Amino acid sequence: MKLHFLGAVDNVTGSMHIVESGGARVLRDCGLFQGPRKESRERNRSLPVDPGGLSAMVLSHAHIDHCGNIPTLVRNGYRGPIHATTATTDLCEIMLKDAAFIQEQDAAYLNQKTNRKGMAPVEPLYTVEDAEAAQKLMVGHRYHEGVSPAPGMEVTFHEAGHILGAALTNFDVVENGRRCRVGFAFDLGRYNLPLIRDPEVLDAVDVLVIESTYGDRLHDDARNAEEQLLEVVTRTLARQGKVLIPSFALERAQEIIYHLVSLVSAGRLPPVPTYVDSPMATAVSKLFGRHTAYLDEESLRLKRKIGDIMNPRWLTYVDSVEQSKRITASANPCIVISASGMCEHGRILHHLKHGIENPHNTVVIVGFQAAHTLGRRLVEGERKVRIFGDLFDRRAEVVVLNSFSAHADRNGLLDYVRQVGARNVFLVHGEPSQREALGEGLREQDGELNVVLPAPGDIVEFAWKNGRWAMGGG
Repeated sequence: MKLHFLGAVDNVTGSMHIVESGGARVLRDCGLFQGPRKESRERNRSLPVDPGGLSAMVLSHAHIDHCGNIPTLVRNGYRGPIHATTATTDLCEIMLKDAAFIQEQDAAYLNQKTNRKGMAPVEPLYTVEDAEAAQKLMVGHRYHEGVSPAPGMEVTFHEAGHILGAALTNFDVVENGRRCRVGFAFDLGRYNLPLIRDPEVLDAVDVLVIESTYGDRLHDDARNAEEQLLEVVTRTLARQGKVLIPSFALERAQEIIYHLVSLVSAGRLPPVPTYVDSPMATAVSKLFGRHTAYLDEESLRLKRKIGDIMNPRWLTYVDSVEQSKRITASANPCIVISASGMCEHGRILHHLKHGIENPHNTVVIVGFQAAHTLGRRLVEGERKVRIFGDLFDRRAEVVVLNSFSAHADRNGLLDYVRQVGARNVFLVHGEPSQREALGEGLREQDGELNVVLPAPGDIVEFAWKNGRWAMGGG
């Protein structure tokens, strides 16, 4: 049995791994590498795997860094099944078409420049047609349902506690009459997140491949998120301002809606006019109403009390650009949830352009802000910010709520490894400093653990030695 570490090994994007056994190769995830434009284009086009040599694919969840390069795989000839949870298959229909549309739009924009310079045209990485072809290969499954992607191999999905339908996976591989269980735990979620259930602990695992994204830091308690949001909204409304929330369209926007619904239903917040100004967030929110089987008991209780959590009477999903412009121009106090989460594109930029200089307003940051983004500049307290090429004085209050995160932090990761009990642990999905910090913590926690920080492209072979599965060959 071999593991191939192909993507998101020493960084946090472009997830791609292979489990190989008995001549069969099963791909887990095919994520889009996200970084500088030129590097991203080259890496995403040059797949480190032969699509024709794959028996099947297993997908963890619908975030673009895990599913976003599936259309390239299909464009290059992959025709096998793509196994995922039912919620993930539905979410991918939204996410992949949107990603394809962006690819086509980017290529069209760049071609305006290249045509003027007499350069060769830029081809999109993939098209909407490729995304639709990929969607036809999706096969939906429930949690705990066994799937046989290749002879002598069985995969089981378990709740990841990360986003709707996200799955941790056990790969059971049988070689020479012995079973080796490989567990994949990324993206591993947190306990006490709204809407979705807590992550499940994978059992009887021999080899654990786990993320290290927050291997060197801690989060605020997720249970504080609602109180923190209440405090910010109440303070802003008292001064007749707007609450502007840049949000990721998948999961984070729905978490914000859930907390607002919970506060209003409890009588702790008046039914404030709230606008979801993101077509993708609108589409994703509708799926939460269709996939109630994935919701946790707390969410189901709230649903029984008020009906559709994602559609209270005081919340409006904004359809048209004209409606978005009216909200932007209005001075009435309200809450606006809009993409993108890092304030780099999307309708949130228009709201910020018109609201950033108003000291009555508040910009609420509820997600990670990458370096060199407008969101990061707001977090760092810059007094002047550039939006659509124009410079604005930042007079609005900026509040960062660190209790919002869908990833386990350092303590959560350490505790999860301890509970799983695997003796071979591979750390991926983290920057070098994060992986190294988590590796040191794991060795301090259990000196007998075999903790490995693989390099991109590593192939690790396992063999039965002295009564257990251990690394051998490579």
